[in-house]
Amino acid sequence: MPSEITMPQLSDTMTEGTVVKWNKKEGEKVKVGEELADVETDKATMPMEAFESGTLAFIAVPEGEKVKVGALLAVIATGKEDPGEIKKQYASRPASVGVASAAVGRGPAAEAAPTMQTTVKSSPQATAKAEKPKTSYNFDIVVIGGGPAGYAAAIRAGQLKKRVLCIEKENLGGTCLNWGCIPTKALLEDGAFVLKMRTEAAAHGVAFSDLRVDFSKIVGRSRTIADKLKNGIGHLFKKYEVKHEMGMGQLLGPHQVRLTNKEGTKDFTAEHIVLAAGARATELPGSPFDGQTIITSREAMTLPKLPKRLAIVGAGAIGCEFADIYSALGSEVTVVEMLPHLLPNEDEDVSIMLERIFNRRGIKVFLKTKTEKVEKISGGVRLTLSGEKPATVEVDILLVAIGVTGNVENLAAPAAKLELFKNRVKVDDKYKTNLENVWAIGDCISMHWPEQMAMGGYRHPDLAHVAHHEAVLIVERIAGHEREDIDYKNIPACTYTHPQVASMGATEKKLREQGREIRIGKFPFAASGRAMASGETDGFVKLIFDAKFGELLGVHMIGENVTELLSELVLARKLEATEEEIIDAIHPHPTLSEAIMEAAGVGVGRAIHL
Repeated sequence: MPSEITMPQLSDTMTEGTVVKWNKKEGEKVKVGEELADVETDKATMPMEAFESGTLAFIAVPEGEKVKVGALLAVIATGKEDPGEIKKQYASRPASVGVASAAVGRGPAAEAAPTMQTTVKSSPQATAKAEKPKTSYNFDIVVIGGGPAGYAAAIRAGQLKKRVLCIEKENLGGTCLNWGCIPTKALLEDGAFVLKMRTEAAAHGVAFSDLRVDFSKIVGRSRTIADKLKNGIGHLFKKYEVKHEMGMGQLLGPHQVRLTNKEGTKDFTAEHIVLAAGARATELPGSPFDGQTIITSREAMTLPKLPKRLAIVGAGAIGCEFADIYSALGSEVTVVEMLPHLLPNEDEDVSIMLERIFNRRGIKVFLKTKTEKVEKISGGVRLTLSGEKPATVEVDILLVAIGVTGNVENLAAPAAKLELFKNRVKVDDKYKTNLENVWAIGDCISMHWPEQMAMGGYRHPDLAHVAHHEAVLIVERIAGHEREDIDYKNIPACTYTHPQVASMGATEKKLREQGREIRIGKFPFAASGRAMASGETDGFVKLIFDAKFGELLGVHMIGENVTELLSELVLARKLEATEEEIIDAIHPHPTLSEAIMEAAGVGVGRAIHL
């Protein structure tokens, strides 16, 4: 059956195009993906590819001629048809208006602008009435943002053979890869190494004199790691044919996106648009960031020199991790938190142990304390604190880590009327915004669950691994795959202090407030042979089970490398494993993971080593 090739509609405003050059002649063989012609629109000249293989039987529009969108350009003989007969058939009548469609081409011009593929309409004869042109798009999916949500969405879309464009204003990988999750771990490991040398060398039979820390080299190592991973994402984009543009992406409305960069502006259309703009640090009221003395975690990663005195307002994961880093490297660190504990979202047993360890290391911790005033003074910052221990603290640098705010400024044009909620994109439990085929994922969203759902009243977690899974889920659903909803009550959380903190599920306090009958198993690393061998005996594994059915309800761990132990329990929870099944699973010896088996055993009186 012959296939008609029509003039694609590249955008909603495009009405006509010009055939600049035919790359194939009548009678020549054509393969799927070959460039048939170069077509010029009002924006650029782009290659047009063939969707089917066969013989180019008839060219309806000569080079240099301008035709309307949907007009017949050529016909391919795809079966056993006689190309000569098809040419006679079509040459004897006017070209019909066909259905238009646009896509990303794979020719050389694709680097400069979005390219398009031909629309193939299988029909032995032209219909008497012209068909109504259907809307067509430059891309199947445009993703705004190249962080853990954005690049994961783009790569998965590429794997599913979708025509995808990812727009990122700075570096692929976003905050997580470039300024957060990855490079901070390099700094944390270097800090832990230095701390061990200072405090434990003698116990390990190591003696030395004049230990010196080159802070610039420590920072440089973390930046090198971030750069390697950033380049790796670029490689994956090429592998899966993901188009990538640097610049600011802005939603103009359903199916419409504008790219703005140093070269100017370009508009694109897409069947689906995924907003993954991420978030940034929230300012302390009345104390705007200046990047020098009042800083965010981003500046804290590339300070020109090690500060003698550092204050951190906010004792969540970010605040505690930087307290760990700079204390280990030699700074005098003060942490200020309004709530009763460090890591306020963690189980109280975990928070209290971390507080003891921080105090032991000389980190000054002010809990139930409010920062009343921040003043810039000569050489630093003065903090006036109120609460249980009112104080005045003077430091060289103040790091503010009180939370994050969604990057929603200019994310959408006012005319788009994208609905926001508290500086985030408002979405329902399926990641839908209020606009057609516009989705949002990751740290830029405020998720609103229906009240009757189990997640009603919960807050969406700002975590890279959550953003990643949301990205894969939404792209697969767009592609027509069936996917289960994410269970946000069982999201793993990790803090990479030394010792580390890892958790999942409900805390003991929360469960008791709910009136649940629970059984708790708790095993200290002080009783672990592997922990003793490594000299890391601080901490414990705490598992909370339903008293009647043995269901795993909560996991709370503090200890060296407990973030690596958490995945076992995430999978156990996913597979609905009970405490008995965790006990009966043979854990290798000697490992830290045995503490999981032993903790489960404590709850039912089956622990062997405690």
